[in-house]
This record gives sequence, structure tokens and C-alpha cells, in this order.
Amino acid sequence: MHRHSRAPPPTSPSTPPEAARAFRLAGVGYRSVVEEICKERGAAGRNLYAMIGDLARLHVPQSVIYGFHEARLLGNDSVHDGLEYAPDEVADVAGLIEEAVLVLYVEPAERQRMAAARLARRTAHRARAVTPSPSTPTEG
Repeated sequence: MHRHSRAPPPTSPSTPPEAARAFRLAGVGYRSVVEEICKERGAAGRNLYAMIGDLARLHVPQSVIYGFHEARLLGNDSVHDGLEYAPDEVADVAGLIEEAVLVLYVEPAERQRMAAARLARRTAHRARAVTPSPSTPTEG
């Protein structure tokens, strides 16, 4: 396999073969994560490429879609071609997956939690404003 002269080496000569295989396995795992997220979100398509593309219809940000394609390619290259990526390249894809999880799951849940807290605060405030305090004299 020919490598572009400016491409970084996939692993150093001192990298144990087990580590290189672990990075390839990580690439396959990240691809699997993307596939499961696509299914969970309801993306349609006959292959993962199409499913990732369909995420735009589901209002998934383009940055997440880009990251998912990167993970798909890393996984495909790892499993089908036996291509070894450098550890920092694999770590970058891990970061893209982490970012996607934050955007798709963590941040929306946090926003819902904060909206519920604001609603509870408003409701409690209105209840106090309507209920007369015990020190208020009543007519009698």
C-alpha cells in the first residue's frame, strides 16, 4: 500500500502489534456506535452512508454528520482494508463521537432539566404571590 509522503506513519516501529490491532478495533467500534445512533434517531437508508446523510432531515447539525462520516470511514478502512491509523487520528474520531453525544443527548437533556427548573420556580413564585401571607389581616 502506497502512503502519501506527507501522511504521518500509522504507528511507530516500537508500537506492539497488539496496540495496532487495538486501534483498528477501536475504529470498528466507533463505526458501530455511529450506526446505533443513526438507528436510534430514526435515520433511513440502506447503508450507513445513506443513514448518516439522512440525519440532516432529522435536524442533526452538519458538524455531527461530518464526524459520523469520519467514524464510518475509519471503521471501514480498519475492518475492510486493515488500514492502521495513528493513535492521535483514532483519538480525534473518539473526540468527534464524544462531541456528537454531547450535542445529541447531553445538552438537550440539560436544557430540559433547566427549563423544568425555571418552570418550577415560576410556578412557586406565582403560588406565593396569589396566596395571602399569614400576617395579612382578613376581614371578619
